[in-house]
Amino acid sequence: MPKVVSMINWKGGVGKTTLTLHLAAGLALRHSKKVLLIDLDPQCNLSFLAIGASPYISHTYKKNLSTLKTIFDGYFDRNPADTADVILKQRVRSSAGKVFTNVDVILSHQELTLLDMKLAREKRSGKDHREETKFEIEKISIIKTVIDSVSEEYDYVLIDCPPNVNLVTQSAFFASDYYVVPAIPDFLSTVGIALINQYMDQFNKDYQSMWTYSGLPGSYSNTKFGGIIFNMVDEYGERPKKGHTKIINNTKSELGSNSVFKNYITDGDGISTASEMNLPVYAFKDLPRAQQNASKQADYMGEVVDEFITRIV
Repeated sequence: MPKVVSMINWKGGVGKTTLTLHLAAGLALRHSKKVLLIDLDPQCNLSFLAIGASPYISHTYKKNLSTLKTIFDGYFDRNPADTADVILKQRVRSSAGKVFTNVDVILSHQELTLLDMKLAREKRSGKDHREETKFEIEKISIIKTVIDSVSEEYDYVLIDCPPNVNLVTQSAFFASDYYVVPAIPDFLSTVGIALINQYMDQFNKDYQSMWTYSGLPGSYSNTKFGGIIFNMVDEYGERPKKGHTKIINNTKSELGSNSVFKNYITDGDGISTASEMNLPVYAFKDLPRAQQNASKQADYMGEVVDEFITRIV
């Protein structure tokens, strides 16, 4: 079974999507792992980064091919989609003119925002309250069902979540073994992390109770906190600058020293330059500029990936 990880922060602009893609790339390049990316955000940024904006538009709107929306449509129509038809293989770019053979992706769709309202209205009648509880769990299990159907094919599944806790996002949490919080070392990026942890604790309690009440076989598995990865860290002398060190240390004091990854990603234009070309920063030799910064950020990203392997077990 793969390790399933939801990437979440209720604050936007923290580099969550870029980090998700680079974790997948690093797991593939450094550890020869097979990874499935799932873009759950209606903004579709991970989809754009992974395969390119023009190919995404062609796939989704010109050719009307399958995306994550196809999976949810199958649920509403009571005609489940074939997961194999939704997964794009060998389309995520690894370097100039090359793609990853061991990183696949399920693309997002802008209409996922509307699907959440549709999910909220979807009520299936049962013979009693217990059966209706089973139907509610079935509704929140949509992403889990997709992952379970291809579980033998992957070592990791990384889900890029939108900055909210609507029903579509909850389906990612329900499917996940862990949640990881990307953050930048500023007040607004970190102030809500304790609330995320509180929310997830209650989420686990609620669904543990629902599972037990419904009489479903087996047991509900809690979604565990995998840690905080700091991004866009300013350095001086190969250490975070004083202001960023203070925020990182405050976060450790509030949430526990082990709550924060020891490794972090530095600020710089290497990752942004790579993203403009739909490449991971590891392909820094293919960049027209910022190669030195990209090489440094690739090294830091690699250390984060190595720590990720040890934490997500």
